[in-house]
Amino acid sequence: MLTPEITAEEMMFQKAVELIEQGTYADARDLLTRLLKTDQNNAVYWVWLSAAMETQKERLYCLQTALKLDPQNAAAQRGLTLLGGLPPTEGLTPFSMNHPRPWESKLKLADETPKPKGFRALAANPVARVVAIMLVGVLLIGGVIAGFSVSGMFQPQPTRRVIQTFTPFPTATLDMTRQVEERGPLAGLISATYTPTPIYAATPYDGVASDTYRGAITAYQRGDWDTVVQMMVQVATISPGSADTLYFVAEAYRMDGKYQDALEYYQAAVDVDPNFAPTYLGRARTNLAINPRRSVMADLDSAINLDPNYGEAYLERGLYLISQNNTEAAMEDLREASALLPGSPQVYIALARAEMAQENYPEALDAAKRANELDVVSLESYLVLGMAYRANGETDKALEALEIYTQYSKDNSEAFTFLGATYFNRAEYDKALEALDQALRLDRTSSQAHYWRGETQMALGNGEDAIENFRTAVRYNQNFFDAGIGLVRALFSIDDFNNGYAELAKYEKMAETDQERAQFLYLRAVALGKIGFPKESVRDWEALLEFPEEAISEEMRAEAEAAIDAYQTATPVPPTRTPTRTATPTQTRMPSATPKP
Repeated sequence: MLTPEITAEEMMFQKAVELIEQGTYADARDLLTRLLKTDQNNAVYWVWLSAAMETQKERLYCLQTALKLDPQNAAAQRGLTLLGGLPPTEGLTPFSMNHPRPWESKLKLADETPKPKGFRALAANPVARVVAIMLVGVLLIGGVIAGFSVSGMFQPQPTRRVIQTFTPFPTATLDMTRQVEERGPLAGLISATYTPTPIYAATPYDGVASDTYRGAITAYQRGDWDTVVQMMVQVATISPGSADTLYFVAEAYRMDGKYQDALEYYQAAVDVDPNFAPTYLGRARTNLAINPRRSVMADLDSAINLDPNYGEAYLERGLYLISQNNTEAAMEDLREASALLPGSPQVYIALARAEMAQENYPEALDAAKRANELDVVSLESYLVLGMAYRANGETDKALEALEIYTQYSKDNSEAFTFLGATYFNRAEYDKALEALDQALRLDRTSSQAHYWRGETQMALGNGEDAIENFRTAVRYNQNFFDAGIGLVRALFSIDDFNNGYAELAKYEKMAETDQERAQFLYLRAVALGKIGFPKESVRDWEALLEFPEEAISEEMRAEAEAAIDAYQTATPVPPTRTPTRTATPTQTRMPSATPKP
């Protein structure tokens, strides 16, 4: 359990410093990046991140950022001086921490001890400065190479996957409101997703090819996609016939949003080695990125058939099956993924989506919370957490999570749709429209965004606008029952009961649950009463009252009882005497549901 003196962030910081001292720079960079995600203005984090960087340009950037945040930071000043970013400064003290804490005594830099008195004179000497800079560069490069030797991740081994792992840290309770207030330009500097990406290596390399391959993997880990492409192409040129180099080129193009280039290289990898499983998974993901409605089941099946222990492929197929409304099969795949990727927040994110698709909202919330606990800086965990909170009626918490997500990820239509729906639930209609408009700018075919925009326009009393949105939602999803019912309600709102009745008939067979069937009968009873068929209307009101209490609202029940009473009061009692003449009855015609008046 965490104590007030040692927080999760402090423990993570200690671990990052230990990794730097051990020469494991990639893992240290990841931890420091996580810390900066939660506290982007911490100059100390930026200083230590500079020590974990591989290029002088990156180290200079980190130190300049630290100095900008804290102009008195001696460590940043000294580092910039050694790297030539600042002229030598008189009275410069080495690497003192600005805000000492009890645990900081363990975090001293190796060269933080007092220097000999002649240091200032040495630093002022231009020749000595150049030598010092060269020495620092050599040491840092040596540290990077040592990091490679420590981590087995970069050793190419035939036909096996190597997955990055991190030692789990205790998770502190997350103050989402504080995160919303403190977020800022860091989102534009650091990649949004910090969950380690599995590295699937297959081909051993020697000599220059081996060095270049390791450099490309390092670039892949830090998201330098152009460098990945350049270096992997070099390896493919030196060692032709390797599928994994072509696969990594394709992955870099996919990550960079260059989907057509990615597809070309995935196909090239398949041509070289049709038994390399990751290629099929990557191609499926690319095709879904181009068109979320595209069928990719064949590629996902191929990835799993070629490697039955490929956890990522099970995870992706489970997500795809959820989108196809096949949640039972999805749950089977997600259980496999959970066994192969134990403790993966991505698996819990997918489980949360599957539970929501089955309307198991408490279970969905549990899975979403678990995903967020496993990785508090995984953006997608905030998305599903917001969705799950909203499904459970906790709109305030839903709003906090969704605002965090949409601040850092501005290109997800689904997220802005749920944000708009949450604002609608809170009766903040102007904000709802703003979020939904953004969702539609990102995906004009989103039936959900059009539906919630229709509901918002209905709440604002804009019936004509609501009709347009509901019609568009139905056009993009003809089986969208709620959107169809919304269209009927919008037509009723402008007193167009004839067209509303005709539209309603399309959705009778779509009503599956008691609530949906009750809603259908309610609207049909209203329409029949308005267009002159009171007897048939009462028949629907009576049928409505036979539904279980949980299927209809108190307002619906009260309206049904009032309509039945009014009809019985208005209907005259037949006379007791026999009439002398019986008129020929006229056939009563029901309104047609097919043609629209």
